[in-house]
Amino acid sequence: MTTGQPASTGASVPVPMLPSMPNHAEQPSIVIRERGAYCVAEFEQRDWSCSPCSDRGGTLVRDEHGYEVFAPCSCTQTRRRLELFNQARIGVRYINATLESYEPKTSDQVSAKRQALDFTKMYPGVNGGLVFWGGVGTGKTHLAVGIFRELTLRKGVGCRFVDYGNLLQDLKRAFSSREGDAPVMLPLVNVELLVIDELGKGRNTDWEETVLDDLISRRYNAGRTTLCTTNFAASHGGRDAGQSSLNPSYQARGGFIGGGGEQSYLEDRVGVRIFSRLCEMCEFVRLTGSDFRKTSQGISRIR
Repeated sequence: MTTGQPASTGASVPVPMLPSMPNHAEQPSIVIRERGAYCVAEFEQRDWSCSPCSDRGGTLVRDEHGYEVFAPCSCTQTRRRLELFNQARIGVRYINATLESYEPKTSDQVSAKRQALDFTKMYPGVNGGLVFWGGVGTGKTHLAVGIFRELTLRKGVGCRFVDYGNLLQDLKRAFSSREGDAPVMLPLVNVELLVIDELGKGRNTDWEETVLDDLISRRYNAGRTTLCTTNFAASHGGRDAGQSSLNPSYQARGGFIGGGGEQSYLEDRVGVRIFSRLCEMCEFVRLTGSDFRKTSQGISRIR
């Protein structure tokens, strides 16, 4: 895979106009480009400059009392949305991962795409998060990135996207530093919406379970929304046959299915306490089907 300048054009996703100051110039187009190993959101015209505010983020205007006050420019909202997306460090594999570009192959995948679209459309008026679970290459991370992309770039929602394995490594390094784990953990606890990719991946040690329990419990107590993906079956089939531990707001949709004949279960990987929290916080969305993972590169247009 080449780096630097993109090689091809990806999906086009329009973004609604942002609120603007009077006589404000049209907001620039946003594209997702490849930069090294990561996707970067930036202005399509790299040297774009906001003429109304001269890139100062706003202008001085007089209020109704005659005082000069600083009026923020709408370009600051656009730049903030770029920052939110770029903080996630999404891998280039998902440069074209949008909800529109997800092509379901099974009835489960059709349902999962519909639920992802409903979630982004209704947010923040949702009743909890989502846990996409199923085999490798069924599109779990694609859907999670698509949701993250919609909420950050379209709605300006404060989101974080973390790979569970990388998170554990970051926390281990932080423990040995003078500051401790707070600089890593607190942003994940406090962010409005957190996406955890590959939940359950790791050695399944007591330390890992303690760290995850701290993160999930603090977000649970604060009533914050969490999305997850995992390759592990949700739970032992008999345990949740009656859906007694699931988020009541989702029970009517019947989206939860037991683990079937799988050997490994998310409940075993994260522990009963954490799994119970997730059942209250999220709807479990199963994806079945063969591995259709593909690698692409280039520019993905946002508007």
